[in-house]
Amino acid sequence: MDLEPGDLAGAWMITPASLVIVDCVYFTRAPVARAFAALISGAAVAGFNIAADVLASQRGWWHYPGVSDRSFGPLIWYAGAGIGVSGLSLIAWRAHRRWGITPTIVFPLALATYGTMRDWTVSHVMPDLIVFGNGALPWLADYMAWLVGGSVAIAMQAVLRGPPGRDAPRPPRPGRGLRKRSWG
Repeated sequence: MDLEPGDLAGAWMITPASLVIVDCVYFTRAPVARAFAALISGAAVAGFNIAADVLASQRGWWHYPGVSDRSFGPLIWYAGAGIGVSGLSLIAWRAHRRWGITPTIVFPLALATYGTMRDWTVSHVMPDLIVFGNGALPWLADYMAWLVGGSVAIAMQAVLRGPPGRDAPRPPRPGRGLRKRSWG
């Protein structure tokens, strides 16, 4: 399952995640420093994700059958996950600026719900990729891993750039806003 030189499988993991962060930077109009803070937070998310997978493998909650005796998947998976979640954390930043603390609480909860449902689907559609243990505990652990991962992204961004109110969104480019129509 590990990537070989010249294998394009890594592109399938990094390309969508890169599109997520580029879109999130563009549509949230995040300033450059905030976007870099979000990207750096992706490294913390990736590290946490690896630790969660190692713990889950040791506890028998889930494992990746294709990685032989290792407790975690290919590193490119974690890079892609970190990039994608860091992009999504910019949405939490922008929502916090607009509506206060509530979106900062809702974001990790929604991300954890999405992530757990995605993992359930993948484990049933592609059982040779990830296998979960029996019972509810593996799924609760998976939910908690997603919850903490999203929280890590938001927290790291705040540590690196300060509270959400510190950075104002970039102004729209001239000629790109709403225009008045003249019907005359």
